[in-house]
Amino acid sequence: MPKRKSVLIDYQKLAKLTGFASYSTFRETHKELVNESVTNRTCGRQPGWSESVAVGSRSFLETIHSKLGFRGKGRKVLEHDIGFQLREKHRTYNVEYDGRNEDIGSINASEWDVNFE
Repeated sequence: MPKRKSVLIDYQKLAKLTGFASYSTFRETHKELVNESVTNRTCGRQPGWSESVAVGSRSFLETIHSKLGFRGKGRKVLEHDIGFQLREKHRTYNVEYDGRNEDIGSINASEWDVNFE
């Protein structure tokens, strides 16, 4: 196990919770998965993880949501293929960006009557 002054992770419990017999087995498997992901270039951003406030079981997320208090307003517990996520609802930004929005050039020009003397 890594030696650190202030350990925030119970490495044995992590191994047990993830189904490994020991932390060293967990560490080796993790290293292999990371190397495989880098080699296959499948290590990109995954929105389910990176855009969520929290990911886990429904009960865990409901607890987190309630602990957020007013900061949890507008965030919902959503079911997704990786489990449950606490996320903000996607809002659509409806603006027309097509050929009609072209440079307005001189239409947006005004002459100013300014005297700098």
